[in-house]
Amino acid sequence: MLLSSRAMWFCQAVSSAARPEMCGVERHAAPAAAVVPRPHPARPQGAGPARKHRRSAPRGPMLRRVRIAVLGPVEAHRDAPVDLGTRKQRALVAALALHRGRPVPVDTLVDLLWRDAPPPGVAGTLQAYVAGLRRGLEPDRPARAPATVLITRGPGYALQLEPAGLDVAVFEDLAGEAHRALAGASSIPDGAPAPRPDPAALDDAAGRLAAALALWRGAPFVELEDAPAALAERARLEELRLLAVEDLAVAHLAQGRHSAVAAELEALTAAHPLRERLWSLRAVALTRAGRQADALAALRQVRDLLADELGLEPGPELRHLTTAILRQDPALAWRPPRAANGTTGSTADARTRHATAGLAGPAAPAPPAASGPAPAAATPLPHAWPLAGRDHELTALRDLLARAEAGTPAFAVVTGEPGIGKSRLVAELAGHARARGGRVLVGRCSQDDGAPPLYPWAAVLRDMGQELPLGVGGEDEGAAFRTWERIVAALTTAAAEDPVLLVLDDLHWADPASLRVLRLLGETVEQGRLLVVATWREGATGEPLAAVAETLARRHALRLHLHGLERDAAAAVVTAVAGTAPGPAATAALCERTGGNPFFLVEYARLAGEGGDLAALLAEPDPPAAVRDVLRRRLDRLPQATVTALRAAAVVGRRFVLATAAAAAGTAEDDLLDALEPALAAGLVREEDVDAFAFAHALVRDTLWAALPASRRARVHARVAAHLEPTPGHESQTAHHWLRAGPGHAGRAWRAAVAAAAVARRLHAHDDAVGLLRAALEALAADPAATARDRYALLMTLAEAHRWAADWVGLAAASRDAAAVADELDDVELLARAACAPTTGALWQLAEAGMVSTLAVATLRRVLVALPPGDGAPRCRAMLSLAAELYYAADVPERRELVEGALAMARRLGDDALLLDAHPIAYIALWHPATRQDRLGYATAAAGLAERLGDDRALVVALCLLAVVQGELGLVAEMWVTAAQAREHATRLRLPFPAAGARQPRAALAGDGRAVR
Repeated sequence: MLLSSRAMWFCQAVSSAARPEMCGVERHAAPAAAVVPRPHPARPQGAGPARKHRRSAPRGPMLRRVRIAVLGPVEAHRDAPVDLGTRKQRALVAALALHRGRPVPVDTLVDLLWRDAPPPGVAGTLQAYVAGLRRGLEPDRPARAPATVLITRGPGYALQLEPAGLDVAVFEDLAGEAHRALAGASSIPDGAPAPRPDPAALDDAAGRLAAALALWRGAPFVELEDAPAALAERARLEELRLLAVEDLAVAHLAQGRHSAVAAELEALTAAHPLRERLWSLRAVALTRAGRQADALAALRQVRDLLADELGLEPGPELRHLTTAILRQDPALAWRPPRAANGTTGSTADARTRHATAGLAGPAAPAPPAASGPAPAAATPLPHAWPLAGRDHELTALRDLLARAEAGTPAFAVVTGEPGIGKSRLVAELAGHARARGGRVLVGRCSQDDGAPPLYPWAAVLRDMGQELPLGVGGEDEGAAFRTWERIVAALTTAAAEDPVLLVLDDLHWADPASLRVLRLLGETVEQGRLLVVATWREGATGEPLAAVAETLARRHALRLHLHGLERDAAAAVVTAVAGTAPGPAATAALCERTGGNPFFLVEYARLAGEGGDLAALLAEPDPPAAVRDVLRRRLDRLPQATVTALRAAAVVGRRFVLATAAAAAGTAEDDLLDALEPALAAGLVREEDVDAFAFAHALVRDTLWAALPASRRARVHARVAAHLEPTPGHESQTAHHWLRAGPGHAGRAWRAAVAAAAVARRLHAHDDAVGLLRAALEALAADPAATARDRYALLMTLAEAHRWAADWVGLAAASRDAAAVADELDDVELLARAACAPTTGALWQLAEAGMVSTLAVATLRRVLVALPPGDGAPRCRAMLSLAAELYYAADVPERRELVEGALAMARRLGDDALLLDAHPIAYIALWHPATRQDRLGYATAAAGLAERLGDDRALVVALCLLAVVQGELGLVAEMWVTAAQAREHATRLRLPFPAAGARQPRAALAGDGRAVR
């Protein structure tokens, strides 16, 4: 077994510590923290050694020797251990290591090291720490020579290390490589014989996992304590460690080490009792060690545990395993690993020849024979250029496809600059998948701002003969998750029947809801013949896409970053397009000018082909230096009618149908077809279906769009909007075009945006709805016919959208603006609605601790004076809201008077929905140690009303509040029962309350009121 050199020094560095056993010693408890997107982009993972895909670091004598370990107390090594100095200096090293070589601003470092209490002169203190660390890390650095390890970069500092200079990176590499090598192995039989793994591959995978787990010396980044970024990374790494533990158990089962694995997994299932995969591996190990009764007892134990703790049944894997053991399924019997030459490996043979020992993996239908027709011949696909220079990447993707066809879901990410060939590479893989009898589903994200939510998934479902599930399960906050879950279920059902290749192209343009569906797929799919390939532009930013990258990294997705083509591949592309082979000098010049970008090369070759001479083009005094220059020259050679038509179509979008493009151009459809012919012949536009077209690349569309003056673009937008508006299903596109049609169409624009926001809400794309409503507000301001009541209604709709998006700050702002409009209208009921909106459904006050919103208090007092005397829901809500807003301004008796009067009024009105809203607000308004019994009654009443009215969201809020007050009263047993109920409902609805349900009771027991709040 050979280990890569990047692991060797770390294994040596921890040699003084006790070497962990098969599954790693449980030396620390991972902190309870939600797994959130990492504070740095996921490191690329490719089929080959990871170092080939990493950004190369500067190399020098200092840099090569320095090694940092953060999987435990932070350590540094050169030729010997480095003294890192004080605790804060060690924390500084950990903070820099957390960001993986990226520059960390000084403000961020201060937050990580001192949180909210930095000392006076903190900048000087930090600089002194940096100087001390530099002396330790680079003692031989000449005076005034620049640092090469802890460097100054941008607004802060960065830790510059070799790729193998950080133990976290080494751990991820080793564990990821082993996970991919073991991807076909499983402990659960499906009734068919499983393929025997190769013993050398098993030994190698087991060795890598053991080395990876040996790097762990304790909790990662422990010096950063409970900093949010450290908690998130700690939780992510702990999850990867447990996955490595499970993988090592699979490898050792395959080697026949059943009794040893069973003993070690007994301790692990006790430490991680809710991790079903560990229980299934333990049951398999016990069965193969001849202890079937113990295996069934273990399965009964986990079944009872899941029922008692979570009210859940065991998952499919545990249920299938129970059935297999009861039936004494022969597929559970172990067979010795078989080497590639067909002989039985010696690793397990030397230990046992039991008929009941070994690994039974999942038996999947064998992939079609490779001797069939070539993919291109079986599935002729029109491509702009031949696939050249991508053999390594295509082979890696084909291997991953074969693994997915065998029954193990797999993921891959392809990234690179525009035009580098991401879509072209994936199209080649799609042809290969179709030739092997697989099903290919493609979801392309649209660069058009008017694309509706879940646009790529709508295309995927259409290919499956289904439609987007709208309004699944009503309007509660869990409905969005149920919609995403329905999409994922449709896909996994298809993958259970046939091999499926799912391609999600151009995710840098995806809407947040589409990315959330992909995250859910990555988080939940565990079986099926599914390969998911995602593409996006390198450098694409945004939290939703970063979260997707994090999820795929957890699944050990294959990561391929495409670079420019080498000279031979570039020459092949140019030859295929231009019809003549460029000479060595011309090829070198082309690669220099284009950076080997395939799309740039193709456009250069086409431009040369149209002019007749590539050498002459390259020899011009001012040859094209960018792809847009090339495209502009090619467009200049088209007839003017064609260019005019293309510019109008570019306003429609990257893809367009004939009727819409004709409306945009203000011409007949047949005339537009005639105008498009030269562009089709030139390869600038392609025909995708009858009367359906697309620009050859986004850069073609961008170049045409940019050449159109703003006033002309506005007129084209208006024509397109007028054409789309009467047709249902185009609300988002209609709004997009009206909003860009200029101030003369402001009235139609804001109304169209409101209609599109309603559609977005039905799709549970609440962030999109907020964006549309904000755009509607801007358009309404330019509409002379709009009234103050229109603005009020729009602001309240926006406030509600913020509520659904869980943006309480935005909700408060929209409510304040609505209250100001209600004042203009002198309508007290409208004012009451706006003033009370922020308080309904909240778990705490919107104001910062110790702060009072004087505007909100004054508004609510005016409402109470102006409302008609007597009982009424507006007065009741205003009294409750005022009590909550006065939390930091009035004593308990004053707030109690408001609360009790409001509750009495709600009871007299007999309005259960009003009472359900009232009790949690009363609880919040009177939160004080002296009101514990009162708050127990409020929370209990709210929970009962929520159950009776079927309001799941209100039930979660009530149970969270109830668990906290039970903890305050010392009702510990009741508290844990209530907290478990809250978590169960919140998990089902995908609400952001499980963490609160877990943390608030502990905080209450500790008397930490600030943490509870």
